[in-house]
Amino acid sequence: MKILHFHPNGRMAALFIDPLIEGERSHGYTSELITSTRKSKLSEVEIAYDLSIRNLFFLPFAFFQICMLIKARKPDVLISHNTKSSPLPLLAAWLMRVKVRVYFNHGVPYVGYAGVMRWILRFFERLNCFLATRILTVSSDMVKLLKHVSDQIQPATILNGSACGLDIDTYNRERYKDSIWRTENRISEDDVVVAFVGRPERRKGFERALHVWANYLKDPKYKLVLCGATPADVSRFLPRVPDNVICLGFVSNIPEILSNSDILIMPSLHEGLSYAVLEAMACGCVVIANDIEGIRSLVLDGQNGYLVKNNALSTYADLIQVVTTEEYNVSNIKRQATITAEMFSRKLFIPAYLSFLNDIARKA
Repeated sequence: MKILHFHPNGRMAALFIDPLIEGERSHGYTSELITSTRKSKLSEVEIAYDLSIRNLFFLPFAFFQICMLIKARKPDVLISHNTKSSPLPLLAAWLMRVKVRVYFNHGVPYVGYAGVMRWILRFFERLNCFLATRILTVSSDMVKLLKHVSDQIQPATILNGSACGLDIDTYNRERYKDSIWRTENRISEDDVVVAFVGRPERRKGFERALHVWANYLKDPKYKLVLCGATPADVSRFLPRVPDNVICLGFVSNIPEILSNSDILIMPSLHEGLSYAVLEAMACGCVVIANDIEGIRSLVLDGQNGYLVKNNALSTYADLIQVVTTEEYNVSNIKRQATITAEMFSRKLFIPAYLSFLNDIARKA
């Protein structure tokens, strides 16, 4: 079987698409990844096809390139990932008569927007689903949201959901028991480390996390560790970086950081299925997150983590202070969170994903 994957970003593809391709190749399939910006370890072709302003005038040429690539490769299956980047690959596959066209939705972003942008993103979802012969998504919450776009859409998940499963062996607190990360970052054993993992954007809850510290958690023992953000990013939202906020910028050792953290804060406005939440659960962090789709499918309030109604800043602050007191026992929360994370193990996901491919190829 010949499979073409399209993903807009090589860095993200390395995390979420390369594991799929490795599984496909180990099964004897011929698989290839096309990215729009940056190459991953397994991508070989770069075409500027994602619907961004910088590519606007070159999209007709990119569409032609995709059509010619499909003609040359003659794939049995084309899989396009992400909402804004799927219209061109799926349209090209439809025109070139690729029998199996999979739209792999990694999240439904329109819920995080209002006005014209919300309408545009809903339109993209309808278009992608119309052009695809099969629709995958990452969580039961996203299944419901896609069905809200059109009752004719029939999305599915692989097992319990996710994009490629979670590497449980890597995201394992025991693996980092001898880590000196806290010492290297001048964090004492008595400090409470709260991690934020994500892009420094409003819709990812970055601003709200900062204001929890600026307005409520001024005690030096409460350390907010920002993975993916710089002091310049903080300065867009606050006059200065609080003394108990640590900006790490882009990091490659997320498992080690989470294994040295006590809590993950996730005030995001929309999620498909939050890998940061899964990773934190696997690493023994207590998850405190916004009560929204894409997080609710992972976090059961008071059982394996905590959900915050209305994304209230004061509630985040209260929970962070309460769950880290000596009187509060979170061992059962952590135990249930570990069980949840193990349900999304990559060792379970990849065989189920390969069975899905075999099934759609047989029916094509």
